[in-house]
Amino acid sequence: MRFFPLLIVIGLGLLTYGLSFMVDTFPTLDRLTSFATLSFVSFGAALLILTDGIRRAKSGRRVGWNYITLAFALLLTIYNLAVWMIGEVVS
Repeated sequence: MRFFPLLIVIGLGLLTYGLSFMVDTFPTLDRLTSFATLSFVSFGAALLILTDGIRRAKSGRRVGWNYITLAFALLLTIYNLAVWMIGEVVS
C-alpha cells in the first residue's frame, strides 16, 4: 500500500494534536504518561516506516513518500519527547 506510511503519520499527528490541545476534555487522562506513550509509539512507527522504505527501495519502487513521512514521524517523536521531558522536569 503506497500511502500506508502517510496514514500512520496522519494518525499520529491527530493523536498528538488531540493530546496537546484537547486533553482538558478527559480530566482523568494523565498527560505526561500519555506523551511518553505516544513518543514511544511514534518511534516505533518511524522504525516501521524506515523498514518499509528499505524494503521498497530494494524492490526498485519509489520511496519518496516513505522518507517524507519518516521525517514527519521523527519530528512528532521529538516533539512528544520534548513535551514529556519538560513536563517531568517542571513537575
